[in-house]
Amino acid sequence: MTTSQESSRKFSLEMKSEVHYKKAAKSYRKSKQYINMINLYPTLQNTLIDCEDENLIE
Repeated sequence: MTTSQESSRKFSLEMKSEVHYKKAAKSYRKSKQYINMINLYPTLQNTLIDCEDENLIE
């Protein structure tokens, strides 16, 4: 890899604006992955309740 290729692969360590992150969060909340995760919450909650009295660590 040449030096010019290396420098083009570097990422900026500067943070983006708060507006950028708010837009990204709003977009994520509308994503299929987020909706699927939210729909699985009752399953996770029930599983945790079912395992509440289990001795999982010896």
